[in-house]
Amino acid sequence: MKNMKKLVYAVFAVFMVQLAFAQDPAAKKTLEKVSKKYDSYKTMEANFQVLIQPKSGNPGTETGKIYLNKPENKFRIDMQQQDIFGDNQSIWNVNKEVKEIQISPADDDNQAIGPSNLFTFYKSGFNYKSLGSKGLEKNKIQSIELTPQNKTSNYSKITLRINGNDHIQDVTILDKSGMKYTYSINALYVNQNIPGSTFQYQKKNYPNYEEVDLR
Repeated sequence: MKNMKKLVYAVFAVFMVQLAFAQDPAAKKTLEKVSKKYDSYKTMEANFQVLIQPKSGNPGTETGKIYLNKPENKFRIDMQQQDIFGDNQSIWNVNKEVKEIQISPADDDNQAIGPSNLFTFYKSGFNYKSLGSKGLEKNKIQSIELTPQNKTSNYSKITLRINGNDHIQDVTILDKSGMKYTYSINALYVNQNIPGSTFQYQKKNYPNYEEVDLR
């Protein structure tokens, strides 16, 4: 849970970061197209699955749903064991297993990669290398390998796969402990009217939960 919690902490400010120069021109061109596509969306709603593969032991999976409102810098993530609400000031992390809600500043963990910045994390701090493509036209899948420019990063390698619509199909993250996380986007809905209440943390929805305010 500690590793999962770290991965899913959101950093929404990365939506404002510009693309870094890639070493591989083919990878840079692909990522610029992906970035342009996602930057055109004001809201996004996505169903995702994360596959967690430890260095030893059995893998596990979890499904979830994410809501993003880019103009207002707000997000919400719903998972079986965790709900997360965030804006540009605070993050409410609801741990359903222990019935605890941790409230922390939004900039507490702005290098973590997880559902909240899955569509934008690649924009800064990585070197890129194209791994080629498979399939034809709309069914084509392009793979790009990313390595962190910061050698103290927890991540050793990340593989980003892009589909024929210039959307991210999945992201595989290998950290230095040998853990592997694969986030797959199963459905994506863009520019829909998402009610503002969707993004609001309300204590009444989590009765008998302890609040821990770390701000």
